[in-house]
Amino acid sequence: MLTHSEARTLVERRIASITPDLPSGDVLVLVDDATIERPWGWVFFYTSKLWSETQEIQYAIAGNAPILVERATGEVHNLGTALSVENYIAAYERTGDPHAK
Repeated sequence: MLTHSEARTLVERRIASITPDLPSGDVLVLVDDATIERPWGWVFFYTSKLWSETQEIQYAIAGNAPILVERATGEVHNLGTALSVENYIAAYERTGDPHAK
């Protein structure tokens, strides 16, 4: 069973491997106050550091889909942006697959 801290570290590693076209000095960061916790795990959100600090549209990023981490297994699932996060969570809770129809 993962702790929140361990799950967060997994997501930090995952977003570190994402290479969007960011301005010099900008990095991807987790939005801790947006994290959703459920008995089965967590859904983490991320954005650019400059967007987080300034809210200036020039620093906004697109396609930064939330990331679901299973507490029991440590499995990491990239969600999507086509549906609401609630839809992905409902699919996961119903089937174990956040992308199930």
